[in-house]
Amino acid sequence: MNEIERLASHWQAAKQNEDAAREKRVAIEQEMLALHPAREEGSETITTPLGVKIKLTGKLTYRANVEQLQALTTAWPEALRPIKTEIKADESALKILRAERPDLWRQIAPAVETKAAKVGVAVTFPEVN
Repeated sequence: MNEIERLASHWQAAKQNEDAAREKRVAIEQEMLALHPAREEGSETITTPLGVKIKLTGKLTYRANVEQLQALTTAWPEALRPIKTEIKADESALKILRAERPDLWRQIAPAVETKAAKVGVAVTFPEVN
């Protein structure tokens, strides 16, 4: 076994331990919530007799059909419409400009922060029969 295979084997063991630990933690959280349900929204801190603090935070997520929501609220004052327009950089276009149009990239580079993201690592082992 060469060095990279040895590391891949250690990675696999660590990943399995991580997955098992996450499953155990989530199960414990569910038991805690069975004893003390969280608020629908907002947080609450419970302090046990030994002084352990447990913070429970409930949160709702909202997903809307934006076109329908926009149509239903067109007569509303703008400040009350639950719709926002977000302007943000187009990463795909930035990648293309950086790779294919360095002349244009140089013009906009001062306005764009570029940094390396975390490298993804995936390890696949052959099936053992």
